[in-house]
Amino acid sequence: MPRSNWKGVISFGLVTIPIILYPSKNVQADISFHQIDKRDNSRIQYQRINSNTGKKVEWNDIARGYALDKETMIPVPDEVLKYIAGDKARSIDIDTFIDKKDLDLFTIDNFYYLVPDKNGQKGYVILRNCLAETNKVGIAKVVISTKEYLSALIPYGDALILCLLKYDAEMRKSEDFDLPNKNISAYKISAKEMDIAKKLIKSMSSKWHPDKYVDEYQKLIHQWVEETVKHLPHKKTGKTVKKLTHAVNLVDLLKKSLAASSKQNNRRILVPYKNHKLSRHKKATH
Repeated sequence: MPRSNWKGVISFGLVTIPIILYPSKNVQADISFHQIDKRDNSRIQYQRINSNTGKKVEWNDIARGYALDKETMIPVPDEVLKYIAGDKARSIDIDTFIDKKDLDLFTIDNFYYLVPDKNGQKGYVILRNCLAETNKVGIAKVVISTKEYLSALIPYGDALILCLLKYDAEMRKSEDFDLPNKNISAYKISAKEMDIAKKLIKSMSSKWHPDKYVDEYQKLIHQWVEETVKHLPHKKTGKTVKKLTHAVNLVDLLKKSLAASSKQNNRRILVPYKNHKLSRHKKATH
């Protein structure tokens, strides 16, 4: 079960449903690189420096500040943020319900899984099933990490999803761009060209199977790391950083993987540079 640091309730009318908020993104699937000194592969560290004194600042001395202008910084205590958030800090208050078709998917910024907490299953199922059967979504505001978001509660299979939405003022309008918006005849497009394009689209159409698509770039990076680790020198006592100075030739392996991938989706994959160095005392990131 993923970790969560947000617990609260969904409320609408006199109904409250205790829930736990979980991120939808699987962060373990991402490749994480670190900055290192290429001379000895040591990690680069950054310090928190006071711009006035030039001295290091400890974490317990760090607070939030609002820049009024270039010269004025106003401290914002945590107590102020908690007071402003009020009951919204742990509550998803549904303001209204709208037709699902009226929700513009382009406004969705991120989404979370809502999971019922203790004694919340009955209310959770009622809300989820009613939304699904009526093709409605709930519109609410929620505070996450000191920021208030507009959101939509949407049924998704057995789950309720909390979609964070962009406010209207945050959205660029299509009118802001120079888009071709004249009648099709103005672009000298013939009926034959349209017909051929439609036939091509039809010939390339298929049922959507998202599980067929994987991140080939990350896959090859993981494969490269696994093969490289096999060639690391044995670890010795002491804290000296060990360096892998000889190149591991994985070009043939990568070319085969690339060729297999290209046959499936005709995508171009970057081949990692083979003259690499890697620290023995660091674990490969997966």
